[in-house]
Amino acid sequence: MITHPFKAAGAFLRAFPLVLSKDLRLFILAPLLANFVLMALIYMVAFGYFQDLLSYAMGYVPEWVSFLNWLFYIIFGAIITVLLFYSFSVGVNILAAPFMAFLAEKVEEKETGRVFDETLTAGVIMAIIGRSLQREGQKILYFLPRFILLLLLSFIPLVNVIAPVLLLLFSAWMLSLQYMDYAFDNNKVKFHDMRMALRSKPLLCWTFGAIVMVSLTIPFFNLFVMPIAVVAATLLWISVFRSEHGDFSALLDRTNGTL
Repeated sequence: MITHPFKAAGAFLRAFPLVLSKDLRLFILAPLLANFVLMALIYMVAFGYFQDLLSYAMGYVPEWVSFLNWLFYIIFGAIITVLLFYSFSVGVNILAAPFMAFLAEKVEEKETGRVFDETLTAGVIMAIIGRSLQREGQKILYFLPRFILLLLLSFIPLVNVIAPVLLLLFSAWMLSLQYMDYAFDNNKVKFHDMRMALRSKPLLCWTFGAIVMVSLTIPFFNLFVMPIAVVAATLLWISVFRSEHGDFSALLDRTNGTL
């Protein structure tokens, strides 16, 4: 377990040359375009309304605790930042999910020689898009009640002191869950089973999520974070999780992907 953070960091280092390889460029252009458009929109909202939202939230702080204004600024600032961040992430992830699923498939094929058992006909492509969108819906339903609970904890005296830390940990966990999901889904691992697998390796997941979170704060570079994170997550699926969920690649016919 102590080596898991190094494995997460190593996966990102290995992801860079793969992202730039000729075989994978096609699957990166569409999500990059979505990133450009939605990033511009979210920055406009963030710069235009962040201070107004923060002032509005501070209006609910009672006068008798005004000496703790600095603390409430941190708490409300963290909550608003997470809301804006997830608004961006949800929008991009829904639009780019099918492309990221294909990208994860291509990385696994390139790294392992596995041939997926789906010929890319129009019907199969539509099925993959539908399955990807369904998984995105599952992630949203998983995220919302837990985020609301953390939001409520932010208003409880004493407990609210650790609320920003909990939000950061939860954000790292959700980012890990988001990007690891593509490889798990491609291999028909159920959403619940994936969560249990990730939960068994918390240091790996928190480190992976923290790297993504920090990368998203870097201007311009954050536009490329999504494909890099998907490639890194797929590499971790191959090196850490694949053997635990069965490796059926040896049973596949290399010519047509059938058993």
